[in-house]
Amino acid sequence: MANLSSANVTVVESWLTGSTSTRRNKVRKVKWTSTTAGGGTNKLLATAFGFTKILNCSSILLDATTKKIYPAVPSSDGSQVLVMDPAVVTDANRDNAIDLATSTDYAYCTIEGV
Repeated sequence: MANLSSANVTVVESWLTGSTSTRRNKVRKVKWTSTTAGGGTNKLLATAFGFTKILNCSSILLDATTKKIYPAVPSSDGSQVLVMDPAVVTDANRDNAIDLATSTDYAYCTIEGV
């Protein structure tokens, strides 16, 4: 697979937060599909969501019949969203970043950044 492309991302809602006289952050509720990304190789990059740096993000809802939820966090430098799967079989790799397949479903997330 490859990194998420901005062509696969739809902004559902968007707003600004913060002081009106100083720095304001953008917040976007986004959905995407047609990718397998979220780990260290295939990335959910900030630029695909229209950000230069991600400051915060919600968990990811995979809009499938089962409505699965995946915990997600921004990377330490804010360049991407990292996803984990708590259902991974062993404790040794349960907290590793994984690629989340969205080839047939939409994934939804709320992201704050600049």
